[in-house]
Amino acid sequence: MRRGHLPRNELLLLLGLSLVIFLYQVLTAAFSPYGYFIDELYYLACSKRLAFGYVDHPPLAVWLLAISRVVLGESVTALRVFPALAISGTVFITGLTARRLGGGLMAILLACVATVLAPDYLLMGSFFSVNAFEILVWTGILYLVIRMVQEDNPRWWLAIGILLGLGLETKHTMLVYAVALLLGMVFTRARRLLFTKWFVAGMLIGFLLVLPNLVWQYSKGFPSLEFYRNAMSGKNIPSGSVDILAAQILIANRFALPLWIAGLFYFLFLPGGRKYRFLGLAYLVLLLAMLLSGSSRPDRIAAMYTVLFAAGGVWFGNLPQRQALRYAALLLLIVLTAGGLVYVPAFSPILPPPLLHRYLSAIGFSLDLEIGKTNELLPQWIADRLSWRELAQDVATVYRGLPPEEQRNAVLVSTSYGEAGALELYGPDFALPPVFGTHNSYHDWGPPSDSVKTYIVVFADREPLNRQFDTVVEAAVHTCEYCTRPQREIPIYIARGPRFSAKAAWPTFKKYH
Repeated sequence: MRRGHLPRNELLLLLGLSLVIFLYQVLTAAFSPYGYFIDELYYLACSKRLAFGYVDHPPLAVWLLAISRVVLGESVTALRVFPALAISGTVFITGLTARRLGGGLMAILLACVATVLAPDYLLMGSFFSVNAFEILVWTGILYLVIRMVQEDNPRWWLAIGILLGLGLETKHTMLVYAVALLLGMVFTRARRLLFTKWFVAGMLIGFLLVLPNLVWQYSKGFPSLEFYRNAMSGKNIPSGSVDILAAQILIANRFALPLWIAGLFYFLFLPGGRKYRFLGLAYLVLLLAMLLSGSSRPDRIAAMYTVLFAAGGVWFGNLPQRQALRYAALLLLIVLTAGGLVYVPAFSPILPPPLLHRYLSAIGFSLDLEIGKTNELLPQWIADRLSWRELAQDVATVYRGLPPEEQRNAVLVSTSYGEAGALELYGPDFALPPVFGTHNSYHDWGPPSDSVKTYIVVFADREPLNRQFDTVVEAAVHTCEYCTRPQREIPIYIARGPRFSAKAAWPTFKKYH
């Protein structure tokens, strides 16, 4: 049977597993005890201000969200449909990759189940962000690269260039993946495919697709570069090599470790993987970059695990040909499935906060990713889905307490895109005034009018407010027991009599991080 050809039973398996993860993500969103994730509130705000760029991400995912809003609406469930489709597509392409590498039914099953249960993919499919699309696009690129090598057909660079351009319009850091892949190819026999007109044409197509965002960046003074510098120094927790490796093992499913290690071994050392050795080298380059950066964000190279799962599936899937190892693949499938299910509640919003807290304590789970959000009651990626509507309600209570004439000339301001996004989303429900923010693209969207004399300020430090306004009153404090520390107690201030021109001072309020 030729490589890449899918018999009916394998196609049905792929479609079935892809449908399972899609339905799981959508139904989880529909019945979850949690609401919008903090980033989703910001993406919603961006989707109402379409542009060719944003401070902290390219525009393509936001445009997809704008389409989703028109077709499906703004509910939590509606927002999760596209990410669920992206992860579902990732599972399908991973199975195709295993088949393309020469695997059969067991190889496809191992690779796809590992992808379905990989904690990082479960998480990224559970809320709207650029990350689920990055995983899908990169998995697609690697599939096409493998096919190009097998067919010795450099024309595939045209399709690869299209995907790369779309990927860079989704997330700038896909460039790191591309550099690692090219380095791997340069140091192996696959480099012959680089020295062709098709490679140049493919990269030109990718460049043209990302050009609108580059023009936008240039016109704005390259704000994303400033954002990435600040994120590296002020957001990620400095981590040692052992912690970084442990986090990599965790996000790919600790029980799938033998699978992807076998995949890496297959690419680097086995005859069947020799022509794809550049993929193993690309992973090592990315891992080395993680170790050197000391980053606490293991998801930065998570998209590489799909191809390692596929190769590992091929290796284990061929073991039954040897009598002594007849049941090794089946045993691994059982172990990675059972073990992976243990971590599903930690990366999917399915258990209510008290029960989730007790469950994670019982299994000894802990993973800190961001400065200021460590040793929390719940993981940050779960806790930051709590209490946003309640915050807007508390702000509305403060706003309605103002005299009518003051209400007509008041605005809401926040130094966090999450709080600003929540107030903007729920503003119509509570008849709130306009919302402004100083954080990332909210700052880019401009200041309030200089005629405004009353600011209701949410999520800000009191000390600078005292210097900037004639009077500052703490009118209320929004509380949330299971939120992360920054959101656990949020003062709501009424600041009157600004001592500045909002238009002139707005550049000094910028927060890119």
